[in-house]
Amino acid sequence: MKGFIFLLIASVIFTGSIICAAFNPGSVPAARGNPAFAGSAACASCHADIFKSSRHTAHFQTSAVPDDASIKGSFTPGKNQFVYNKWMVVELEKKKDVFLQTAYMNGIPTEQREFGIVIGSGRKGQTYLYWDKNRLFQLPVSYFTPANDWCNSPGYSDNYIRFDRPIPATCLECHATYIEAKERKDGITVFNKKTLLYGIDCERCHGPGAAHVAFHTQHPELKTASNIISTKSFSRQQRLDACAQCHSGLRKHTQPAFSFAVGQKLDDYSTPNYDIDTVGNLDVHGNQYGLLTACKCFKMAEQLDCSSCHNVHVSERQNMAAFSQRCINCHNMGGVAHDSCSYKPPAGIVLADNCVDCHMPLLPSRKIMLKLANASVAEADMVRTHFVNVYQDATKRFVEKNR
Repeated sequence: MKGFIFLLIASVIFTGSIICAAFNPGSVPAARGNPAFAGSAACASCHADIFKSSRHTAHFQTSAVPDDASIKGSFTPGKNQFVYNKWMVVELEKKKDVFLQTAYMNGIPTEQREFGIVIGSGRKGQTYLYWDKNRLFQLPVSYFTPANDWCNSPGYSDNYIRFDRPIPATCLECHATYIEAKERKDGITVFNKKTLLYGIDCERCHGPGAAHVAFHTQHPELKTASNIISTKSFSRQQRLDACAQCHSGLRKHTQPAFSFAVGQKLDDYSTPNYDIDTVGNLDVHGNQYGLLTACKCFKMAEQLDCSSCHNVHVSERQNMAAFSQRCINCHNMGGVAHDSCSYKPPAGIVLADNCVDCHMPLLPSRKIMLKLANASVAEADMVRTHFVNVYQDATKRFVEKNR
């Protein structure tokens, strides 16, 4: 399920003496047990600016209650069907405040399920889950933002309707702040839906905040953060592990989902399913951590990590100038000026405004194939690679597009 199209985001890092210093007072537990969450709204009074800006990020919006605002696809007649073939159609319907996917075989309704959770911010797309008592399953039809159209859900066939893909807790681990989950002896995962905290929110990375809020409410004069995780003293690998939990592809879990606390060592809880020696051949979908750590930039810059370029508290979507300035800042270190590329573009094109499309282009995924509602064949999802390199074909496309 980590192969959802969208994806989305960051949490969970190293154990040991370093985390003891970052957590004040006390150390990070090996497992959260019954965590005491405050809810991110409790953060707003003391951290107003970060709270407001983070509401617009893909992390925060990566799961939501289904409603008119959160579901991006159209339910307008004529735009609300996904046609598998001449015999099979899924119709997306809204009845009052309820959103439904209904399967039709030869015009006869055969199965109908209600949207239960929206997964994905809509930046690249969304998929949807439904509740069957205390279990979760994926709905057959998803949404693909670049085409503004419905598509087959990842993991499902594009020529046969299914509703039977179960959702394990590890999926929600990367799309929610928390949910109480239990894997039964028969392998079935059951959830307590009342405990679901949507989105990757403040407490997903900084830990359950009830004790922090209670302490500082009682002691407003104290400015040193207590009972909360701070990332300021983390090592490079700790910072990387925070993002790698959800951005290093499918991992083999050795501990239950949501066992991690930020600051712990990721490999103590899950292990990668790829050989580090072949990391350069990884698919662009899912393992951006592996691609980044394989590139020359990462190997040469000792402090380079995800946060060098990404501010998780702010939505910077498509702000290529901001990202490019971070590239230039790094390349200008040591007194060596790299204000522009060695490649000389045609007049009028300023390469320094967009390093990304040339050196981290959108590439086709070999794993995610999507068939749009009105298309005859499935096509590869385009994903931005984090293997920073020279891509001559991408540079040519960029120049042609911006002439």
